[in-house]
Amino acid sequence: MDSLDRNRLRVMAVLGYSLMLLLGAACDEDEAAMGTSADMGQRAGNGGDRERESEDTEEAADRYYVGAASMALGAATNEADCALCHSVDGSQEGLSGKSFKDIAYKESWKGGDASTLLDASNACVTGWMGGEALADDDEEWKSLEAYLKSISDEDASEANVIMPEVLADEAAYEDAYAGGDAEAGEAKYDLYCGACHSEQLTVGVAPAWAFEAIAARSIGRIAQKVRTAGPPPSGSEEDSDTTGGPMPFFEPSDLSADDLSDIIAYIKRDS
Repeated sequence: MDSLDRNRLRVMAVLGYSLMLLLGAACDEDEAAMGTSADMGQRAGNGGDRERESEDTEEAADRYYVGAASMALGAATNEADCALCHSVDGSQEGLSGKSFKDIAYKESWKGGDASTLLDASNACVTGWMGGEALADDDEEWKSLEAYLKSISDEDASEANVIMPEVLADEAAYEDAYAGGDAEAGEAKYDLYCGACHSEQLTVGVAPAWAFEAIAARSIGRIAQKVRTAGPPPSGSEEDSDTTGGPMPFFEPSDLSADDLSDIIAYIKRDS
């Protein structure tokens, strides 16, 4: 083999090695892209997976539903995002708010108090999260609206009914919800109450009550708060809200009477 042939072989070897490096890098990029897509595909279906980083991508379709961008719709102190109360898959367990699945094309929202999807969204943004009302032409609203429509069926137009359980007064709630199973109530408390109260999460500008503060209330007052949570009156024989402070309420269809009794028994077990 002469020197010319040897040089040709060296060149071919170098080119072959370079090609292998390029192909390897391309494969690594493809795998990384696939991993990112998989991460983006994970969503807080029932509101429980709240550890997902909102910085997955600035262009994530659900960025105003879950994570930092959603929280930022509220006050500077707000730690709540939409996923805290609402699912996006129709599930309801552990959540007080109606699912965002099929929410966009309703005849009305908020028990008829909101005539547009924007008004309904602003009721949460301003009323719960402590933020400024969104406008039609805000980029945040355009993005959130597009996302809600993307998970909604245009034929699902029947309005959701809101049905707080309003009994006569605190004593009536005490009679209805005393006698629960404290041992059974611990896991139920974690599911329905823990996301806010175990962490003293700040919703808007107000931290959620700590466990000890809740336990200091009577059985009837706790039950009344869970069932009516502020929309006056808090009892059919009361003229105003007597429970104090905002909190999303749980309808009996979302939190059964037995489960609520067990939760209260767990809260009051050492009282």
